[in-house]
Amino acid sequence: HGELKLPGMASDFYRTQVNRHLQIGLRAMEILRDQPAERLHSRKLRSFAETAFQ
Repeated sequence: HGELKLPGMASDFYRTQVNRHLQIGLRAMEILRDQPAERLHSRKLRSFAETAFQ
């Protein structure tokens, strides 16, 4: 805030943020994968064995 960032600093920040978001997404998928199928109550969610498009 209020401080100009050098292009390299901006690139490092962007790369770090993308990595953090990816790690959060991967962890969420691991948690969902470890849940019993009965707990996945949304019709929009598929099991890992189901194909995305039928």
